[in-house]
Amino acid sequence: MRYLKLKVDLHLHNSRDMAENRKNNKRMVDPKDYIDMAVEKGFDAIAFTHHGLLYHDPKISRYAREKGIILIPGIEAYIKRKHVLLINYARRKHIVDFDTLRKEKTDDMIVIAPHPFYKTRFCLEDELEKNIDCFDAVEYCHFYTRLINPNRKALRLARKHSLPMVGNSDAHHAYQFGTTYSYVYANDRSVTSIIEAIKAGRVEYVSQPLPLRKIVALAYTLILRVPTFSSVFLRKMIYKYRLEESLAVIKLSAIYRKFRFAFSKSRFIRNEDIATT
Repeated sequence: MRYLKLKVDLHLHNSRDMAENRKNNKRMVDPKDYIDMAVEKGFDAIAFTHHGLLYHDPKISRYAREKGIILIPGIEAYIKRKHVLLINYARRKHIVDFDTLRKEKTDDMIVIAPHPFYKTRFCLEDELEKNIDCFDAVEYCHFYTRLINPNRKALRLARKHSLPMVGNSDAHHAYQFGTTYSYVYANDRSVTSIIEAIKAGRVEYVSQPLPLRKIVALAYTLILRVPTFSSVFLRKMIYKYRLEESLAVIKLSAIYRKFRFAFSKSRFIRNEDIATT
């Protein structure tokens, strides 16, 4: 049987990811710009996977359809405080432990272990093998060099458990998109066919080690992403109270921004008054 060769990236963060550091957020890519870039780079399907919150905008979905891009719903969930990609997961229920994931997981979605052995507190590490039955694939991440490559351990584990490797960029910035991706051999251009193909192992990752200049640039962006009070507060609220991406969260974020602006403005006025006395 002949399959369609589809170019896919299932791990992207755009400028509307509310849990990102605000300073970093200004440098992130607008969702429409991502879709335009996807067209230019020959992608067939992408997934926006915001941290802890399911992102859905009907206008963006319509724009993707008009451009011929398959936009797959997804989320980079916090499960036991570790990152887990839930692809084609469109429900609003938050999953915060692996037992709940086992109950909520359906055949039409795919669970991917993102950057599992990178040395950050959100990476799965030992939790991956302990809960290997929850996962359908393991991610081959773009952030590595020829000498240092945490993906090697992920590759060994995937082979041990006969899981496919899926190449994703985990892009937060324009220059990261397209560095690592997957070719999926699907029956047709649909979300269902892409999910089925990955689960069947009809996927190959494409990736090249990053040059030193890009590693330096990425290290700089990671420094910018050191959590501020607002992002830490939002992450804790998501985890503790299982908040939805609803008006409540949006209003909460807006109230904090207004408060911080008013405080900084009043502080400036006080300093000015002191200077004139």
